[in-house]
Amino acid sequence: MEDDGQSEAERRQLRHNYRSLLSDAATRKKEYLADDGTLLLDDLERANSLFNRVKSTTEGILDSRFLILSADIGAQRAHQMRIDSTAFDSLEYIDRVRQMLVGHASTTSVEQNMAGSDWSRIGVLAQRFTRAAPGFSCIYGPLMTERKERKRVERKQTDRSKKTSVAESRIESVDETDVRKQENQTTKLVRKVHDILARSGPINLFQLVINPESFAQSVENIFYVSFLIRDGRAYIDDQSGQPMIEACEPPQQDDYQMGLTRKQLIFSLDQTAWQEIIDVYGITQCVIPSRVSKQDNDGLSQIASQVRFTQE
Repeated sequence: MEDDGQSEAERRQLRHNYRSLLSDAATRKKEYLADDGTLLLDDLERANSLFNRVKSTTEGILDSRFLILSADIGAQRAHQMRIDSTAFDSLEYIDRVRQMLVGHASTTSVEQNMAGSDWSRIGVLAQRFTRAAPGFSCIYGPLMTERKERKRVERKQTDRSKKTSVAESRIESVDETDVRKQENQTTKLVRKVHDILARSGPINLFQLVINPESFAQSVENIFYVSFLIRDGRAYIDDQSGQPMIEACEPPQQDDYQMGLTRKQLIFSLDQTAWQEIIDVYGITQCVIPSRVSKQDNDGLSQIASQVRFTQE
């Protein structure tokens, strides 16, 4: 017995009954659409009786499948219904007139009594509608209409949009001279990092680039070192289990022909890893000297890559 009081055998039988119901419904779709709805109602009663015993999701899924199937059949039956059910039926009209004149009689007596029928009864009934003046319900609107033009409301720019436009104008104001200045400054800093690496000799990569006082400058130091690795002016050796970096001469074309290959290293650093590296390696001072930030005329801090070293 399960926790809900229903045994596995009962559930197996319930699933069998549901699958039988679904199989019958799938094979009798045309019968559902052709009859007066009694067959579909009977199967819905079967599904309701089965659902009263459902206590797990497996049987509930089977019940939902039959519910979707029955809903689809109901939608198809509704689509087949006559939309113009209130339309005028001439045959029904004639039959009702005959019943008013001669009553429910046989075909032979109808033909004998139609000539002598009291047609005035039909006239009395019809005059209530024919003498009435037509109402205004047949008029669905004025004969002439004027199209109204929708007025456009111009919304004022918010302070946020003004700030965005100011920022865009600042970006557009960067000219070719500023770009060249930035490139020259980056190149200058990369050269200084190369000089420091050449003087220090083989050194642990983390002790070279990690600045214990600034996470941002640690990321920038990695950025500068990446240029040296890309140009072949430095290489990293991890055979000892530690990432050791050393300056070197750029490889020539003959070196590549001898089998030298370039390898790409993706270095990921967040503040948590940055703090762990400082604690593990006991870094108290970065080999690459710290840099100080300047401010422009607007009081905005410049990128650290555009400022000078505090130590030469």
